[in-house]
Amino acid sequence: DTANAGNDFAVCIDTGIVQFSGIPTGSTGFWTGSSIDSTGQFDVTLAGSGIYTFTYSYGEGNCLTTDDVDLTVHDLPVVDAGVDQRVCFEDTANILALVSGGITPYSHQWTSNTNIGTLSNDTILDPTLIVIGDNVLVLTTTDDFGCVNTDTISIDSIPLPIVEAGNDTTLCDLPIPVTFSGTPSGGQWTGSGVTSGGVFTSMGTGLYVIKYEYTDPLTGCYNEDSLTLDVISPDTANAGNDF
Repeated sequence: DTANAGNDFAVCIDTGIVQFSGIPTGSTGFWTGSSIDSTGQFDVTLAGSGIYTFTYSYGEGNCLTTDDVDLTVHDLPVVDAGVDQRVCFEDTANILALVSGGITPYSHQWTSNTNIGTLSNDTILDPTLIVIGDNVLVLTTTDDFGCVNTDTISIDSIPLPIVEAGNDTTLCDLPIPVTFSGTPSGGQWTGSGVTSGGVFTSMGTGLYVIKYEYTDPLTGCYNEDSLTLDVISPDTANAGNDF
């Protein structure tokens, strides 16, 4: 009987143990080659990437026949999901992942361990994410051969500063400036009739919405609050007639 080692084939480096089976089987059949044992077991992960040639021998004496088989071990793609980020609540995280090695082209799939937020596109390397809570994203990349590797990125949400513009207020339509103070201090006011420092001067009766804007100097996170001013005509004082 003639030894048959089988067809050449390829595997990914994380395959682990590969069991070769020669034909015919029997007590006189055995394997030889780098890092393979006589029964045909070969540890792909331990051996590393490359091309390995193994020989299956069958028979004895002048009846001994041999056959070779080549095994190609492919490296996994190298996946870098990007640098961990801390982003202000409801701001956008821009993700810049990198992939190299393996066999191009690649396919990509992003998943979330926490299911918080939605990626702009879960099959590209550079999606964006609206941050609404702490998130751990997993990038899984498959190369053209089918070798798979993953990496994770943490995107943490920074709480926004608590900003208070104050209560809605009713004012009389008089040329008397009124100063408003928002918290935390250090922000600025915007809106009709108000200066950045919060000094409001009526421009006539009606409703005014003024806004207090604040950026936390430590985190760079922004928040705002607004109040409504109802400016009304004052009652005219009447002291009565001279007498």
